[in-house]
Amino acid sequence: MAQFKRHTYLIKTGLQLRYMCMLVISMLTVAMAIGWVVYHTTWSRIINTPDLSIDKLSIIFESVNAQLVWWILGFVVIIAIISLFVSHKIAGPVYRLEESSKLIAAGDLTHKVHLRQGDELFDLQDAFNKMSDSLCSMVAKDREIIDRLAKTGESLKCKIDQKDFDKKEIENVAYELNSIIEELKLVTSGFKINEKESENHENQDSEKDEAVSSEN
Repeated sequence: MAQFKRHTYLIKTGLQLRYMCMLVISMLTVAMAIGWVVYHTTWSRIINTPDLSIDKLSIIFESVNAQLVWWILGFVVIIAIISLFVSHKIAGPVYRLEESSKLIAAGDLTHKVHLRQGDELFDLQDAFNKMSDSLCSMVAKDREIIDRLAKTGESLKCKIDQKDFDKKEIENVAYELNSIIEELKLVTSGFKINEKESENHENQDSEKDEAVSSEN
């Protein structure tokens, strides 16, 4: 399979721009806060210190360095707490989608994803639920076909047991079996189970697109 190359980096424009703005604002806020701390802990003391000498300057820098360490640690804690709440808006939906995928893989096609108000990835929630509904419809159709096949098989078995081989009825049973087979083919034709089928499907789609564009 050909390696996937990403050519467009701004895919979910609203989501990406929102988090880009949050990142830029966070960096500017931290830079301004550190600048304010440096000014009020260093330069204000230097400006307000009369007869500034090397010894006094050394004392100022030693005390300021100790204060800066505590200020930086405080900023780190605050940023970590804010990052925790912000990242939860994405991590929470991702976790819910992972758990929902496990439930669907286990066979529970009735499960739906319900994200909280304010969470990101609502579009993915809708796509996931549509996929679940589509799978439910396909399985329901498969069960309907299986029921028809079971009834047809039971009817054929009764005819064989009774040795009642009416030609018209045999033709009807054969027609019903062929109809069931065609429906099964139709239901399963949309599934791609290997790379070759996927490539063939993509080639067919591209040929259809070229045909449509040439007609236009």
